[in-house]
Amino acid sequence: MAEECNIPQGKITIGFSNKKLSIGVLELNPGQALEKHSRPVKEQLFQVRGVCIIKIFYKGNKIRESVLKEGSYLKIPANQFHIHSNPTSEKTLTLWKFQGDISEIIRKIRESSKK
Repeated sequence: MAEECNIPQGKITIGFSNKKLSIGVLELNPGQALEKHSRPVKEQLFQVRGVCIIKIFYKGNKIRESVLKEGSYLKIPANQFHIHSNPTSEKTLTLWKFQGDISEIIRKIRESSKK
């Protein structure tokens, strides 16, 4: 059963999560962005609705922006810092998938949703 976690920027829906696989959806409100973060395993993103910009941070202060339009797919390597942002006036939906253990991240999402 899916679990919805409200966050200030929108909502994270956890569809399934265990120590080997986690799948869910990020809904970002208009003009919102997640804080800069990284994950311990590869992040796979598929843009379901709207447009999302992913800023990827590299050594030497280099930043690459990837624009995810509906139907676009992006892989972000493990431990790569990045930001998800919604520059539009409509909500966006991004499907996410992790193959590996992100149980600590899922725990933090659940805790922050209860505040």
